[in-house]
Amino acid sequence: MTQHPLRAAVAALVLAAAGCAQFGGGPAEPAPAAPPVAAEPKPAPPPVVAPQPAEEPPPPVAEQWAAAFTRGDLDALMRLYDDDARLWGTSSSQLRTGARAIRQYYAQLFEAFPGTRIALRETNARMYGDAGVNSGSYTMRRVAADGKVVVTSARFTMTYVRRGGQWLIVDQHSSLATR
Repeated sequence: MTQHPLRAAVAALVLAAAGCAQFGGGPAEPAPAAPPVAAEPKPAPPPVVAPQPAEEPPPPVAEQWAAAFTRGDLDALMRLYDDDARLWGTSSSQLRTGARAIRQYYAQLFEAFPGTRIALRETNARMYGDAGVNSGSYTMRRVAADGKVVVTSARFTMTYVRRGGQWLIVDQHSSLATR
């Protein structure tokens, strides 16, 4: 069986590197021992930011949002959002970015469904220094044009930050609750 010369050379180099073959005429000299390498210490894991102790209660951002929505007060509602906030609205097919897009979304809702009432059912606020997250559920109650009362269940997650002493929503997602 004839071996290809390149394969033979590669095999010889691999075996030599593994200490299984030697090149040259005489016995191989043992390699000098390398000085021991000190193991580098592993870096400490990054600190985990845990929820803050209950020194002060979480800001009532979700409650303020529900009250402004129920009143149909677009200006009060918009004062709760940061200029660069993002919103996935309950009835939206797209992410709204920035105060202008969010204002337009709510203005359309107030026009299409006047008198809608929001009732928070569950909130789970957690604080992380000057940031907070709140998730929970709510119901929307409205009276349709035919006089029928329509109640829709939804869920939400809000992220807010403290800027200039005021808590502002920077990200919000609402979606219909499934059963």
